[in-house]
Amino acid sequence: MISNIKRVGIRVNKQKVEPEKVKELKDWLEEKGVGATVVKDAAERLPRGLDLLIVMGGDGTLLGGARMAAKEGVPIVGIDFGGLGFLTEIKYLDARKALSKILEGDCQIEERSMLETDLTCRDSGKRITLPAVNDVVISKNTGIIVRLKIFINDEYFTEFPGDGLIISSATGSTAYSLSAGGPMVSPGLDVIVITPICPHTLLERSLVIAGNDVTRVAVPSVRTDIMAIIDGQKEQPLEPGSEVVVRRAERPARFVRLKPSRFFETVRGKLHTR
Repeated sequence: MISNIKRVGIRVNKQKVEPEKVKELKDWLEEKGVGATVVKDAAERLPRGLDLLIVMGGDGTLLGGARMAAKEGVPIVGIDFGGLGFLTEIKYLDARKALSKILEGDCQIEERSMLETDLTCRDSGKRITLPAVNDVVISKNTGIIVRLKIFINDEYFTEFPGDGLIISSATGSTAYSLSAGGPMVSPGLDVIVITPICPHTLLERSLVIAGNDVTRVAVPSVRTDIMAIIDGQKEQPLEPGSEVVVRRAERPARFVRLKPSRFFETVRGKLHTR
């Protein structure tokens, strides 16, 4: 539950949401006595002192907002203007009614484990750390297969020959990992899923490891075409011969829910299964 919401941020996908709708929502919030700030697209961090982040867009916009919000421990809620909408719960026509309930504290906080990845940038040689809600993808951008060596808790596991590797949270198991043949995982489970992309062998399958396990991926020293992709949004070319380390992030994403999560019902509806 959240209460005493005095200041909110609004993050907007400008390609999907008309400025008039943003202004309408901002004016309505201020009529309710809640200060509202539109978060700029280029912002790396949220303004200080926010009690809630509202995202207007689709799941992609929500992912970017969740990475920002998690750093500050700020709850996040999505108003859906997208297509699939796995994470965005509220439709725009229902936004005022739904937000009224949230402002009254009639809601729940659902925490989802996130990932954190350490990697070395190819251009600068600097070691950086990036958060991910769904997944970290290590992939090539040429037609030549890549051989990625995998270590779990510093113990050598195997070498994946293929197009790359997806390391996903339980939340991300229904994203790229699922389309690559990975398992569907209930988001309440504290696990990490490792799924090869188009493996050049008949024996490779996805691997499910504990949430506190640490995965280390060795990038071949002769390859300059390998990159890490965070949540399908942030691309970072990798230094040849470097290593990518992926672990569970210290802080979870905190999604505001108006009703208890019904994961399997959502999957059935979104993926059009019977």
